[in-house]
Amino acid sequence: MTALLLFFSNYVYSEEFEFVDSVFCPFICDPKVDGKEGFIIDILRDALATKNHTFNFTIVPYKRALSMVRSGKAHALPAIYFEDAPDLIVGKSVIAIGNNHFFVRPDFDWKYTSEDSWEEVSLGVIDGYTYSHQKFDQYLAKQKTIPNSKVMFISGTNTYERLLTLLTTKRVDAILDDNAYIQYQMNGFSNKTNLHPLPQVMSAGALSKGQHVVAYSPKHLEIAETLIEIIDPFVIDLYATGKIKTYLSPYGITE
Repeated sequence: MTALLLFFSNYVYSEEFEFVDSVFCPFICDPKVDGKEGFIIDILRDALATKNHTFNFTIVPYKRALSMVRSGKAHALPAIYFEDAPDLIVGKSVIAIGNNHFFVRPDFDWKYTSEDSWEEVSLGVIDGYTYSHQKFDQYLAKQKTIPNSKVMFISGTNTYERLLTLLTTKRVDAILDDNAYIQYQMNGFSNKTNLHPLPQVMSAGALSKGQHVVAYSPKHLEIAETLIEIIDPFVIDLYATGKIKTYLSPYGITE
């Protein structure tokens, strides 16, 4: 009888939450395109399942995702640098480490060697992102106010495909984003753009490391607290025990 009551208690109190974010595979993928959801979504689904909860995940452009979580139309955003939106609520766990690199074409002779050397090239970046580097983030903010800026800001849909297109068609000298995203995106880029053989890109230097966290809506404080109590210990345990490898390996990622 006690076991039966516990079962029904858990069933009654199971909830479905609303999560939104943009695609940056292999962290967060579009299952219609990639056949899987991304290892961060896999982690979060398993974390909530420990309490019989689940979430509905909707892919939207990045800036819309931020707006939906800020306004309370969604409960959480699965992965973000805290610096991108310090007004949102975060817990204590880091769900993934970011490694931000400049990427160039092999025939372009430029390396990121020191601060301010980014001013030597035209850049493509995703609008709204920060890169855990105060001086560079300030540079981007300034460039947004300048007509004919040397930085092209990409927003909307298919952002990574468009970013790579800017680089491979020589509309910009370099692009900047997480090493894992760019390398993963290059695997399917040739077929999508009918470019054969696959165009090559190479790292021109690492700018910074960042910490991806789950961010929650300040409009739903009780829900944020509930989600943090479930997700934080689950994620912390994955890294402490090495179980994180079981989520990374299907995507070809090593720690």
